[in-house]
Amino acid sequence: MENEILTLAMLAVMAVGIFSGFPVAMVLAGTGFLGFAAAAWLGLTDFRHLGLIYFRVRGVLTNEGVQFTSVPMLIFLGLILNASGIAGVLFRVIGALLRSLPGRHAVATLLIGLILAPAAGVIGASVVTVALVAYGPMLASGYPARTAGSAVAAAGALGVVFPPAIMLFFVANQFYLRIGLMYVALVLPVAIMVTVFALWFIFTRRGKREIAESDAGPVSRGEVLTILAAVTVIAAIPFSIVTGIATLSEAAGIGVFGGLLVALARGRLGLRLLNEAILNTASMTSMVFFIVIGATIFSLGFNLIKGPDVLSAWISALDFNRWEMLSALLGLILVLGFVFDWMEILLVFLPILMPFFETLDFSDHVGSGYFAKIWLGGLIALALQTSFLTPPFGYALFFAKMAAPPQVQLADIWRGAVPLVVLEVLIIAALILWPGLITWLPELALAASDVPLME
Repeated sequence: MENEILTLAMLAVMAVGIFSGFPVAMVLAGTGFLGFAAAAWLGLTDFRHLGLIYFRVRGVLTNEGVQFTSVPMLIFLGLILNASGIAGVLFRVIGALLRSLPGRHAVATLLIGLILAPAAGVIGASVVTVALVAYGPMLASGYPARTAGSAVAAAGALGVVFPPAIMLFFVANQFYLRIGLMYVALVLPVAIMVTVFALWFIFTRRGKREIAESDAGPVSRGEVLTILAAVTVIAAIPFSIVTGIATLSEAAGIGVFGGLLVALARGRLGLRLLNEAILNTASMTSMVFFIVIGATIFSLGFNLIKGPDVLSAWISALDFNRWEMLSALLGLILVLGFVFDWMEILLVFLPILMPFFETLDFSDHVGSGYFAKIWLGGLIALALQTSFLTPPFGYALFFAKMAAPPQVQLADIWRGAVPLVVLEVLIIAALILWPGLITWLPELALAASDVPLME
């Protein structure tokens, strides 16, 4: 009974602290210390073991298998590509290539979100960058506010699960998966999602003429080369990891070098840009690692009061079969995404839920236990991405409104997002029924390599 009360108390203190506006890292660390004190009071440990916190944090941050050193480089790459102005060039060139396609500006907006995937780990920066170049042409072409707003929000959210997005790094870490396999696992599902979204916009815009600001003058050779260079830089990261040419950190470093060359070629690589990118990278990286440290301390305190055992007993009492349990867990992650950032969910809540995911044996459905983990990781990533688009709480919707012209209201963006969320839920259902849509490319990548599969 005491453990149950302390479990509820820790979760309640954490929720109240976060909703009160305190820094998330401080709330997590403080709650973790309170959990440690409660465990000592119950006799589960004593204050002489306070050093456990140091060893736990040190063990997480120095874990060579996690390669945290790649995080600041991926953030820096996204900021450099954004600052280079590549989004405007992409919108203009893709819009010209899709000249005869209905809804071409919305489709171009979706593709920009994919190509700028490295910046999508910071979803606000991704949505705002897309919004600055996409809202004007879409509204000038007579797009309803709901269509323009939902296209911008969807484009910003898509890159969150498209390699080399940072979120996939943390998902792979939770399931002890190779990051390269996690990267390729999401390529086909995201491609399906982009295709379905694009067909939706094409259908809703059929028969409507588009006035294109991006059509002023022919596309220059330099613009095409710039796009090819940016795409090559981004694609080189997952490709070099999957093929074994480079580790994650080495691939991220190569990507940063390529991003700097793209910015230099566009004449944007000045001291001011570098200074802003470095400062923003330092700020975002500090935020990431403070949350990692806070989540580690919280996890230690929560385990000491036997919180996972309490939750396991509660959920086991529901007597769900594996399909009902999977649906309940994915639904819970989707709801958590309404009010918590994806990093808090992956670093705090997912470790708590991991024992339940580990009890789900889908090896017969997927083909093997290892690929079942990849399948579950992909479903979790897509559930989180869906939460960013789900009214009324989705993060991407608020950022799309923040960067929108005055005539675009938040209610318009909500209405436009509803059919996209319905489509995405149907896609996730299809991925549950046909797991090969997630595991096919990882299986090919593993078969092409000489590295044995380690369960």
